[in-house]
Amino acid sequence: MPIFLRYLFALTLCAAVAALLWPWRDWLDPANTVMLFLLAVFIAALKLGRGPAVAAAFASVILFDVLFVPPHFSLSVADAQYFVTFAVMLAVGLITTHLTTQLAERQAAVQAHALEVEAEKLRAAILASLSHDLRTPLTSLVGLADTLHADLAVQNVGAGETAGIIRDQAQAMHRMVTNLLDMARLQSGRVQLDRQWQPIDEVVGSSLRLLADVLAGRPVTVDLPADLPLVLIDAVLIERVLCNLLENAVKHSAPGAGIRLSACVAGESLQVAVCNEGGGFPLQDTAALFDPFVRGEGTLAPGTGIGLAVCRTIVLAHGGDIAAENHPVGACVRFSLPLGSPPEMEGEPA
Repeated sequence: MPIFLRYLFALTLCAAVAALLWPWRDWLDPANTVMLFLLAVFIAALKLGRGPAVAAAFASVILFDVLFVPPHFSLSVADAQYFVTFAVMLAVGLITTHLTTQLAERQAAVQAHALEVEAEKLRAAILASLSHDLRTPLTSLVGLADTLHADLAVQNVGAGETAGIIRDQAQAMHRMVTNLLDMARLQSGRVQLDRQWQPIDEVVGSSLRLLADVLAGRPVTVDLPADLPLVLIDAVLIERVLCNLLENAVKHSAPGAGIRLSACVAGESLQVAVCNEGGGFPLQDTAALFDPFVRGEGTLAPGTGIGLAVCRTIVLAHGGDIAAENHPVGACVRFSLPLGSPPEMEGEPA
């Protein structure tokens, strides 16, 4: 409703109360008249908002003075005690307005939050259902394409290359659906982290093996000091983070460009970085890249913009942090994992 109509309705409500009470002015006690005007102010605050209710409070005082306080049809007051009545009437009206509108605003905020939560749950449920339904046939498709590629590569070079393309595309789609499913499960809060003390180099090694086809032809530099401590992580999920970052590093760099994966201890955390040699991130606000379905402006690389969002969700679930930045020859994504006190290995000195 337009704001001027709200004010008009508030003033009309006060005028209607005055018109109804006018014929009974000689029989009604002034205190009862004041209460009925305050009821109009309360209704205005509940239905029309703070501003119209304040206008109704002032209008009620004026109408009470002009119509119900001798001398009638005048702002002058014969009995000075009525000034106390006016002051109390106005104060009660304004306080009622404040409390009522504040309660209405809180209720509206709670309802909006509840609707947002329900919408997010529904979106996550639909996404999880679709991703799960797609994942099973895609797994079979990847296996069949891999077998077809192995069989045809020996018999027919052209057919073997075609089968290899089919396999690569099926694997890319499988990773995309896996990301969607992971995001839906993590956002729904149904995933419990299976944390165990793990050496980060083993997780890095398994990630590189999983992406052997994607990283083929790329010089990958791995810089992992031998004395890195164990970290308490869900190895499967951190492996997903590394796979997503490595795949992004390949997508957003020229063929044959180098990729660097490094880790080091920084304070009370283990920091892991994946960097590439390319044009860097096109967005100045790199934090926005971690929002679901956000992609850099002008990027031509295939994808849905979900990979970095999955990475952030997983890292935050581990109590860590993640950030993207440009460096002189490309882009880097760094994430940190908190260090704890790993259990002593059997045979270690106490």
